[in-house]
Amino acid sequence: MEFRAAHLTAVREGRKRVTMRFNDPVEAGPALLVFGGEATLPGRITSTVTKPVSAVTDAEAREDGFAGAADVLPGLRDYYPQLRPGDEIVIVRFELTSS
Repeated sequence: MEFRAAHLTAVREGRKRVTMRFNDPVEAGPALLVFGGEATLPGRITSTVTKPVSAVTDAEAREDGFAGAADVLPGLRDYYPQLRPGDEIVIVRFELTSS
């Protein structure tokens, strides 16, 4: 699972354990977390939830670092410019593993 390099510190420190993905199939289980080609960390996807962007709750948004649900669509458009409110995203929860 790929991340921007800017997320590496937050993931390493445990401040980021949720990511939202669009058109990026993800399944629970072992995963290699890749940070902009700069670093990789072993991890595990613990759960995935698929829902329209417009159905993301404030609590889910805050888990991924947004102030609230209203900030999800504009924030994700930085990654996915074509994203629309009715498009389905996957909310991915993950953890680091030792191997």
